Amino acid sequence: SNEVFDNMCTTIGVGPGGTASGASIVTHTADCDDCDFRLAKTPKMEHPEGAKRPIYRYHRQYPRLVAEERGDTWKKENLETKFADTYASASWVSAQLVGYIDQVPSTHGLFEALFGMMNDAGVAIGESTCAAALTGRDPRPCPDCEGPLVDVGAVSLLALERCDTARCAVEMMGALAVKHGYYAASTEEGDAGEALIVSDPDEVYMMHLSPDDTGLSAVWVAYRLPEDHVTAAANSYVIRGVDTEDPNYLYSDNLWEVAERSGRAQYDTARAPNGQLDFAMTFSPDEYAKGMLKKPEYSTDRVWRVFSVLAPSRGFERTHSWLGDNLPLSVKVEKEVTVQDIMALNRDHYEGSDMDLTKGFAAGPFGSPIRYDPGYGFPGQTGTEDPKDNENGMTKWDRMHGAFPRAIGIMRTSWHFVAESRPNVPREMAGVMWYSQYQPSAGAYAPLYSSIEAVPEMYTRGSLYEYTEESSFWKFCTVGNYAQLAWKYIFPPVKAKQEELESGFLEKQVDVDKEAARLFKDGKDDEAVALLTKFSTDSAETIGAEWTKLLHYLFAKYHDGYTMILDEPVFRAVEYFYPRWWLVLTDYFTNVVEDHYYDQQLPSGYDTLDNVFGEKKKWVMEKLGMSPEGAAEAAPVALGGAAGGGGHGGEALAVVGVVCGLVGFVVGSRKNVRSGYSTIGDSGVDVRV
Repeated sequence: SNEVFDNMCTTIGVGPGGTASGASIVTHTADCDDCDFRLAKTPKMEHPEGAKRPIYRYHRQYPRLVAEERGDTWKKENLETKFADTYASASWVSAQLVGYIDQVPSTHGLFEALFGMMNDAGVAIGESTCAAALTGRDPRPCPDCEGPLVDVGAVSLLALERCDTARCAVEMMGALAVKHGYYAASTEEGDAGEALIVSDPDEVYMMHLSPDDTGLSAVWVAYRLPEDHVTAAANSYVIRGVDTEDPNYLYSDNLWEVAERSGRAQYDTARAPNGQLDFAMTFSPDEYAKGMLKKPEYSTDRVWRVFSVLAPSRGFERTHSWLGDNLPLSVKVEKEVTVQDIMALNRDHYEGSDMDLTKGFAAGPFGSPIRYDPGYGFPGQTGTEDPKDNENGMTKWDRMHGAFPRAIGIMRTSWHFVAESRPNVPREMAGVMWYSQYQPSAGAYAPLYSSIEAVPEMYTRGSLYEYTEESSFWKFCTVGNYAQLAWKYIFPPVKAKQEELESGFLEKQVDVDKEAARLFKDGKDDEAVALLTKFSTDSAETIGAEWTKLLHYLFAKYHDGYTMILDEPVFRAVEYFYPRWWLVLTDYFTNVVEDHYYDQQLPSGYDTLDNVFGEKKKWVMEKLGMSPEGAAEAAPVALGGAAGGGGHGGEALAVVGVVCGLVGFVVGSRKNVRSGYSTIGDSGVDVRV
């Protein structure tokens, strides 16, 4: 697991007055490198008087949970891997239990994974872990021990089990955390807080949650969005002044007491009128934590991107302040937002902006937007002050202070959804969760009605331990990883297949909705639920079958540097090779040891090679119409610099391109020495010695 980037998710919410369908929309990309990616459907249930509801310990790795009462996904019989017997053991199962609370007479059915997602009343919750100054305690070690009882997973599940509205869910999550004690995913600053976006067909709330200063309770605040606004959270708090006179704000009674008692209370009159308590300033760390020191853009760039896409005329600029001082909590959308618009944001890599991740030297010759998380190389290697201590030659300082721009769409996503809370339909049809697994750009969304009887099987199977074709995660993962080899060639067919399938599901949904509504009206509830279940299952199975065919097509169409022409009777293989700017920066035109053509063509005065590029390389570049600097600039450059620390200027990546060219040239020269050739600097020309 990567301690710098664990579980750093993005969540977006749009009010019902800002969408084309009139539904509230919430999305959540669960960005986690080691999470159990399976989806579960817990059925609606009736409970006897005096029943207790077990509270399970936060555990994100496979298996997230082993339990018999929460649907088929978590049952022992669904366990896989060589460790299945260990997971099914009494000691493992009992160790999951933190404690109990009183059960209620009846509970909703809901979709769940690590968190609660959506219930059969159409209430949905999106989540984003936030940095927090108050980090709390570890959970109680046993049901009868002292310590906090609930984490964000537990409160989100309980709220969806028990609530018909978003407001109820917000107030219940807050009350449970305050009463029973809230513990975070970790007691480090980078993981201790939570931002939750909660929706129903009528309202959308942004909620923040933090441990209190004792570690045995919590503080929380929430804000109800204007109905035509969008909001987003990306690992930092976004609620600033808490206006006690505005009925759109909800909060815990202990908020001011904890703020003062902890010594952290901030009353920012500039950002928070009338000296209101500034939640984000009060409960956020003084610096960005969890290895992201001085890189607030890791969070604020994603929020900026959402606002700049959905409210472009506002002209929001990127901010380098930790709390995003120039970005509002929410903004009015400038067009009616569709689920496909939100899907596109989940797949976004800043395309078309100054930070376009498909551009620049880091994107490679084929424009890949994927940027791996920083690491030290082989498993077990760590960072110290000595770069010789690991394969990548990185120090701990390097890992903390460098960064690529952090997009919403990244490769380490376990699952993601776009949930519609729809008005003016039977309650059983109110919730539709468009669901997928793995990175958003590599898969397709299937519509899952929240009242369906069971989750499609391919979403309930598999683990990170081994590949299986029964799992949609692995279907999408293979396509996503293959596309990284030559993104600008391989990704377009993937995108086309996404659009084809998702548009088709949306068209079919119109007729399915009409028929299901008729059945519910006629009192044929079981038939209606069966119809919705079949549509959801058929959609998922269509994606699974089409993705297998897509992978096979991509293998045949693109491999070994060729695009294969598959639709003509005379077979052809066409080289896609490398772009010219890449060839210049990788010494393609100048690394031949004995190039008699260029030697014969060198004009007088070019026999002395007196700079690091070499006059010979300079001459070749002049023939190509480029300078060394121009070669770097010829790369499709994404300006704006890295998302953090030292690279705020727009010139940063252009400089990187030049530096990389220099490094490549020097490394190539050293390689020549090892091979028995002299370097440019030694002799003026590359000759055998």
